[in-house]
Amino acid sequence: MAAFPSPRVLGTTTIGLLGLAPCWLAPGLGNLALNPADAAEAKPLLVGAASSLSKPLQALAPGFAAARNLPAPTFHFAASGVLQQQIQQGAPIDVFVSAGEKQMDRLEKAGLLVAGSRRVIAGNQLVLVVPSRSPLRSLQFAGLDSLSIRRIAIGDSSVPAGDYGRQTLAYYGLSEALKAKLVPLGSVRAVANAVAAGHVDAGIVYKSDAYNGPNLRLVAGAPEASHAPIRYSAAVIATSRQPKVARAYLSSLTTAQAGQMFRRYRLLPLKAGAK
Repeated sequence: MAAFPSPRVLGTTTIGLLGLAPCWLAPGLGNLALNPADAAEAKPLLVGAASSLSKPLQALAPGFAAARNLPAPTFHFAASGVLQQQIQQGAPIDVFVSAGEKQMDRLEKAGLLVAGSRRVIAGNQLVLVVPSRSPLRSLQFAGLDSLSIRRIAIGDSSVPAGDYGRQTLAYYGLSEALKAKLVPLGSVRAVANAVAAGHVDAGIVYKSDAYNGPNLRLVAGAPEASHAPIRYSAAVIATSRQPKVARAYLSSLTTAQAGQMFRRYRLLPLKAGAK
């Protein structure tokens, strides 16, 4: 069985994937309300989430725990494609939050999601960024083939933002022209960091990353028609040993409070319960 990352720390939250053991499919979720016995026996959920959601999800965690007298969830933040593969290999993740529909579709097709638990929780926008000290102030997607642009950071095939970025480049007819300039990286956060550090001339990230990361300047937004809609979807994993707690956490991500937090971090909140 595959090995998973050793424990690490992101922000103030300790992250780690535990040793794997055989699991059984979770029973039906039933009533979302947790009785005192459920709460007393609950262990911290492990939430596998797209790296671009790290700040809002960590900010929401204490409120979820306090409102239900539960331990706060722990998080494993990574590219959605990486998380999808880890779940398929048996990682003990209770809730998956993906930045792309493709990764969630694959898990659903494999029977690894609790039926009926999948929902859209937020959206985002795709943007072009440059280092804050860059002289490029009027760069547009259509101008990325300029000789002044030598290296462009973009998410690799495991990163939904990379998929959206390539769709946008195809929309502008630049796929072939930019092949040699693209620098694929393993997460949208890695793309933002590479731009901020000046290792590349430009990068394609989410709007939330452009505003929440230092040393970045947003220079252009991708037209909505240039790529598939950016939707974060979440679902309970079928092997979760705490399906009631996991479903309660999932419901907390579609509340008005969650919507306000997503908006604060420049995501696009959606209507509660949106599919």
